[in-house]
Amino acid sequence: MLLEVGAIILGMLVSFFLKDINFLSLNFIYPDFLLIFIVYFALRRGEFAGIWIGFAAGLLEDSNILAFSSSQGKYVPVIGTHMLVYCLTGYLLGRFNRIIDRHSMIPIIVVVFVTTLLVRIQVWLVSFVLLQEVNRNYSFLATSVYTALLAPVWFWLLNWVYRYSQEVEKE
Repeated sequence: MLLEVGAIILGMLVSFFLKDINFLSLNFIYPDFLLIFIVYFALRRGEFAGIWIGFAAGLLEDSNILAFSSSQGKYVPVIGTHMLVYCLTGYLLGRFNRIIDRHSMIPIIVVVFVTTLLVRIQVWLVSFVLLQEVNRNYSFLATSVYTALLAPVWFWLLNWVYRYSQEVEKE
C-alpha cells in the first residue's frame, strides 16, 4: 500500500515537472501530462482515486499559475480552477471506468482527446468567471490532439510503473 502511494506521488510529481518544463512542447502547444495521469488512475482505480488524484494534481497545477488582472493592475494567484475541474473530471471518468475499454489504445486516445478538450474549455471558462478576462492564446484543439497522441506512450509507462509497484509490494 505504501509503495503504491509512493509510486502515485512520484508519478504525479514527474508529470508536473514534465509539464512545467514544457517537455515535448511545440511552440505554445504542450501535452498535459497531469491530465493523462488523472485519466489513467481514474480509469484504473475508480472515482475515489480520480477525485483525490485530481485534487492533488489540480493543486499542483494551480500552485504556479499567476494571471494578470487589469482591474487590480497586478498578477494574482488563481488557486482552485484546475483543482475543481480535475476533481470533477477524475470523478466522472472513475464512474465510467467500467464502460471504457482501458486495455485498447484507440478508446484511450479518444477518451484523452475528449477529456483534454473539455477540461481546457472548463478551465478557460472558470478563469474567465474569476478574472473577467479572456486569454486569447489559450489552445484548445491543438493541445487536445497532441495530448491524445502522446497518451499511449504515457499509459504504457504508467502501466509498467504500476505493475512494478504491485509486484514489489506482493513480495
